[in-house]
Amino acid sequence: MRWLAALLTLVFAAVLTTPAVDAQRRGGDPKLAARKNPAPATPASITAGRALYNKNCRHCHGIRGTGDGPLAPSKPKPANLTDATWDHGGSDGEIFAIIWNGAPPTDTEMKPMKGTLTERNVWDIVNFLRTLGKPGTAKPAAKS
Repeated sequence: MRWLAALLTLVFAAVLTTPAVDAQRRGGDPKLAARKNPAPATPASITAGRALYNKNCRHCHGIRGTGDGPLAPSKPKPANLTDATWDHGGSDGEIFAIIWNGAPPTDTEMKPMKGTLTERNVWDIVNFLRTLGKPGTAKPAAKS
């Protein structure tokens, strides 16, 4: 009977992780790209996002978001959040998914923030990240 409980636990875990892995594929995801940011990019949201970024992201992505933080691994280097290249898609929904679910371990050491941050926290970080790029810089999904 214990083996049945263990098997069911494994199956359940596999089902739960499948959408997260799918959400993290390179080149973006049209389903995630269609997800709208429910947090308006107000000064308050951006300020909250900056504080959350400084606490949770800056140590790897750096103060300016260029991937040069003091704890940044050299291989693979953390993403440059100021350029137009977003390997897993550059829409708000795709960026949310990467922060929430983490990135595939083969691509990066970025861990999921689900359980550490609230959904609203992550949307505030997304709003802050939009202020890091050069004005007029688009954030398209990278082509595979």
